[in-house]
Parts: sequence; C-alpha cells; structure tokens
Amino acid sequence: MAIDTKERILDVAERLFADFGYNATSLRDITREAGVNLASVNYHFGSKEALLAALLERRFAGINERRLTQLDRAEAAAGPDGPGLEEIVRAFLAPPFEMRSEWGSSGQKFLRLVGRIHSETDEIRQVFIQLFQPCLSRFKAALQRALPDVGPDEVEWRAHFLVGAMAHTMTWCDSFQSRDQDAMLESLVRFGAAGMATPSGSPVEVHAPARLSR
Repeated sequence: MAIDTKERILDVAERLFADFGYNATSLRDITREAGVNLASVNYHFGSKEALLAALLERRFAGINERRLTQLDRAEAAAGPDGPGLEEIVRAFLAPPFEMRSEWGSSGQKFLRLVGRIHSETDEIRQVFIQLFQPCLSRFKAALQRALPDVGPDEVEWRAHFLVGAMAHTMTWCDSFQSRDQDAMLESLVRFGAAGMATPSGSPVEVHAPARLSR
C-alpha cells in the first residue's frame, strides 16, 4: 500500500508539474489530486524539491544506465583508440528515444516537464543537473578524448548545447508526425556530432537573406 501511495504521488506530481510548472504547483494541489494528506508527502519525500528529484530520478536512472552501458560497449569495441565521435553522441542520445517508446503516453508528460525545467529557476535546474552530473562527466571525458584539439571548457559548453538540442527534440517529438523516430534520432546524432566537432574559434559565415521579389 505504501508503494502504491508513493507511486500515485509521483504520477500526480509529474502530471501537474508538466501541465502548470513546478513553481505554480503546490504540495496541496498534489495531495488533493492524489487523494492523500500532506503527511504522506512529507513521509515519503520530505519536501517539494525532494519530490521533484525523486520523480526525475525515477525516469532518468534507467536512461543514464543505458547511456553508460552503450558507452562501455562502444569503448570496448573501439579498443585503445577509443570510439568515434558519432558513436559517443549516439550512446548519449539514443537511450531517451528508446525509453520514450517504452513509457508510452505517460512519457510525453515527463518530457513536457523536462522542457519546463529548462525554463524554471536556477534552483530547479540544479536538481536536474545534479542527477545528470555523474553520467555527463563520463561522457565529457569520452568527448574530450575524441576532440583533443578542443579545449575542456569548450567541450563542456558543447555538451550542454547537445543536452539542449536533445531536450527540445524530445519535447516536440510528437509534433513531427512526418518524421520516423529512428530517422529523427540519426539526424540529431549527425547534427550533434557536427557541432561538437567544429574547430575552436572557427568563424561562422553568415549570408544576408535574399530579398523577396515584388
């Protein structure tokens, strides 16, 4: 029964946070919707921030485990030279797509929540970053090895850009009805790898848009 109560609180919190945002959703909103009292939330989680961390970890623990497993396999197969850049990027990006299919409709709520977190306050984003940090540190090391001519600070920035592109794509995935999910993933992998591989300090050539003929 306790497990059912805890999961019900997590499910309701995930939906309300996704629909209305973390800051706009109170613990009383969650307890009312879940049919539990405030003491139940305090017993299982202790605070609203801890509740958010728990529901993020519930989803991301499996994703990050798959990421590290795929990176381990890529490194083992590559030998002393290490895997190629696209292999590293694919190991990072593929697991969310795989698990999104397994989650079904409930996954879309979670992905909407992830999108909201990126626009919430620094305190909320910090919860998200802390969950990602061990996995991201491992991938940054692999990326640095594949990009010896790119400085560590630049690799870190580009890794964050990659996370942002992934979050945007996953959040809006259902809107891209014309794209096959596997094809979308491969496009994102190529896009991410190309961005990661850009030489440091390379100028970006910008062309003025053509004028429309009247």
